[in-house]
Amino acid sequence: MSQYRGIDRHRFEPARLVLGLALTAVAVVVYVRARDEDGRLPVAVLVALVAGSLLLAGLVSLVTRSLRRAWQGNRDGEKREPADAG
Repeated sequence: MSQYRGIDRHRFEPARLVLGLALTAVAVVVYVRARDEDGRLPVAVLVALVAGSLLLAGLVSLVTRSLRRAWQGNRDGEKREPADAG
């Protein structure tokens, strides 16, 4: 049982943090752009910003997964060999 009663412990996921921060930044850009005289942000730019945020979060998720696998292997006392590319 956890030493903290009533708190459900879970694993920290950096990709979720990065995605939240990136989408918050996109929302701020859209808001600031809407307040300007020019008006709205072009839809293509908005789609590119959101897609870029998702790709960044995916990259962070892959890095996190590979680091956790490496740390798990070190903790178990086994060495992981790099996979052959061909």
